[in-house]
Amino acid sequence: MVSYTQFTLETRAFRLSTPPEALQELRDLVRLSKLGPRTYENSYAGGKYGVEYEWMAEAKERWAEGFDWTAVEARVNEFPNIKAKVVDDDGASYSIHFIGLFSQKKDAIPLMCIHGWPGSFLEFIGFLSALKAKYTSENLPYHVIVPSLPGYAFSDSPPVDRDWTIQDSARLLHKLMEGMGFEGGYAVQGGDIGSYTARIMARTYDSCKALHLNFCAMTCPEEAADTPLEEYEREALERSDKFVKFGTAYVMEHATRTATIGFVLSSSPLALLAWIGEKFLTWTHETPSMDEILASVTLYWLTQTFPRGVYPYRQEVIDDTHGSMTDAECRRVIKDGAKRYIFHPDPKYYCEKPMGYSWFPYEIVPVPKAWAATTGNLVWYRSHEKGGHFAAMEQPEALLDDVEEFLKQVWGPK
Repeated sequence: MVSYTQFTLETRAFRLSTPPEALQELRDLVRLSKLGPRTYENSYAGGKYGVEYEWMAEAKERWAEGFDWTAVEARVNEFPNIKAKVVDDDGASYSIHFIGLFSQKKDAIPLMCIHGWPGSFLEFIGFLSALKAKYTSENLPYHVIVPSLPGYAFSDSPPVDRDWTIQDSARLLHKLMEGMGFEGGYAVQGGDIGSYTARIMARTYDSCKALHLNFCAMTCPEEAADTPLEEYEREALERSDKFVKFGTAYVMEHATRTATIGFVLSSSPLALLAWIGEKFLTWTHETPSMDEILASVTLYWLTQTFPRGVYPYRQEVIDDTHGSMTDAECRRVIKDGAKRYIFHPDPKYYCEKPMGYSWFPYEIVPVPKAWAATTGNLVWYRSHEKGGHFAAMEQPEALLDDVEEFLKQVWGPK
């Protein structure tokens, strides 16, 4: 990493090392926190009403006594970790953390992979490990950058004296890529909130040459209304119907009571575990290991990520007042609700660059190929039989294969 000389940004190497007293405080808080009583709802098998009592009790015990955060740190530290000083258009500077791999090849393709919520750069550890197993630095075809979004993990928080949007985050990440010498062209990959960020970058900046997504949340566009669904798409949408009806309450809480939920989940590690652990349990195809879930929640707790990083959800709800409504609008109030899927179906963010889309069957919003194709220049697509919302974590080799094939097609062999 030290020999990489294209940077025009101020950077410094970063190594994860949590003070022992911070880890002991976390263990004490977990141990002393009350779990709450058994209820009909938390005893209901299958998690219909949220996290089950037995899982929370097991997770509490593991977190307090057996979970080893230092092992997570050691694995992360196997990769270059960098903090870069990115200066925004208004002169404000932000320290942005990223983890990655760098190639010695002069024609290596710069690739940024962007996480979402409740994820982090940890989602891509398996993806990066697969790259390390497949290539050496001498023949690695890519420079891979996995940033922590502003407000997440070890990146600086958004400012507290003005609003901050996903567009702002996209601008900073673009400046990060250009500051590393990639102004000649780079590709971007994203899921969840990372997919919104990636799309904005591809639509806004000339040097972002290609876009790959594994999440493209939207409703059926008129252009695709008459396109027959594949059977696997229909089955996935039927599963997703349960999520849309019963699993999106968190969005409204994040979007409309952002401050309140931030205080609540900053007050107790068990509260944070229940809120985030539920998502890893229900948004995945195969349930992650307990330690995998605890690693993500521990990172969020130690870095106060939740209150700092929940800001994107405010853009998923129409914030302005309607004033006088038509009868038709009044009739749709209950049916439509306040949630809006943004960016992907917005004509303003139609991606004219080459776009790829990886479809995973247990994605919470498994948008069919025909729908996604209306949002950009879709030149590459693949459906999978396994995997859910956290594709990079659940199916790292499959996602890597997809990204490599997409880049070979749109960038040419390297």
